[in-house]
Amino acid sequence: QGFVRGCPLNNLAHELSLADPDFRTALAGIFAGWRRAIADKLRADQQAGKDEGTDPERFAALTVAAYSGAMSMAKTAQDAGVLRDCLAGLERSAPSPGGLVARRRNRILPRPRTP
Repeated sequence: QGFVRGCPLNNLAHELSLADPDFRTALAGIFAGWRRAIADKLRADQQAGKDEGTDPERFAALTVAAYSGAMSMAKTAQDAGVLRDCLAGLERSAPSPGGLVARRRNRILPRPRTP
């Protein structure tokens, strides 16, 4: 419950990326680091035989873009439901079922309780 304030990185990117070239470079580097970390993990899983057919760079770009977009949508609507939907979609498309995303889901985005 409460307010959805969005992602601080997204907020900065939306506000400053066109206004300040130094901020744009720094922010792009952070997004690139996220993508690199996800792709590196996927490559390590592939080397361990846990996944085969997924392109690490494309999956990493999809994951970061989906998260960023979902955060913007949730902030605009002041509704975290889109974050849950995004996470569920990423879980279904994740190359390693039962991986970190699935284990952390309830801690990160608890489902609303129904009476």
